[in-house]
Amino acid sequence: MSSVSYNRGTMTITVEGLDDVSTALGSLKSKTPAAVKVAINATAREARKLMIAKAKARYAVNAAGMRHLKDLKPRQRATNTSLSAELYISSLRNDLGYFKTNPPYPTHFTGKAWRQGPDVWKGKVLKNSSMKSLPGEGNKAKAFLAEFKSGHVGMVQRVVGSSSGHTVTKSGAPRWRNRRGNVEKLVTLGSPSAAAMHRTIWMDVEPDVELFLLNRLEQQVQTVLARAAARRTP
Repeated sequence: MSSVSYNRGTMTITVEGLDDVSTALGSLKSKTPAAVKVAINATAREARKLMIAKAKARYAVNAAGMRHLKDLKPRQRATNTSLSAELYISSLRNDLGYFKTNPPYPTHFTGKAWRQGPDVWKGKVLKNSSMKSLPGEGNKAKAFLAEFKSGHVGMVQRVVGSSSGHTVTKSGAPRWRNRRGNVEKLVTLGSPSAAAMHRTIWMDVEPDVELFLLNRLEQQVQTVLARAAARRTP
């Protein structure tokens, strides 16, 4: 019986066991690859839709994080000679700036005007978890949201006592300096990558994806048989 497998490392969807498709096609079994190709590509599209929906339900992503989840796209489509489809995300990196935070926007600098930030930022990755304080520890100061020149808003921490050559913000305003007069280096707070998030929820969607594949294979078999019958009808 045909089944679908998913390689979580390469995000590749493959169909295994095609004998039943060939048997169903009978004298038209040479058309098996073409029928399976259509079913695989349709299944990849369905898998993408389900994985995004499940990830959205599981993770506390903000608008930017939601756009990042939707970056899951097909990189390789199935062909008659290669019966597998591959999904991928061009940008794998994530940070807490893609998730729910409080406050949800940078506060320290807005243009050239100083705005006081909170005593401690809070954030969370999973929807069903509570917001956690991000006070910093060791040589890392408390976390805060910062907007970079690229436009990305990331959750960062200052490395206490370090010195950075980046002395102004995106808008040209001077960055905060420590008591020694140095601008301290920033490090980003990591989080699960978008690819890791999709791989995590694959087990939840796999039964539905496999059922979709089996139905789609049956549909393609019937389509091939119906077209052949129509051609034979005078």
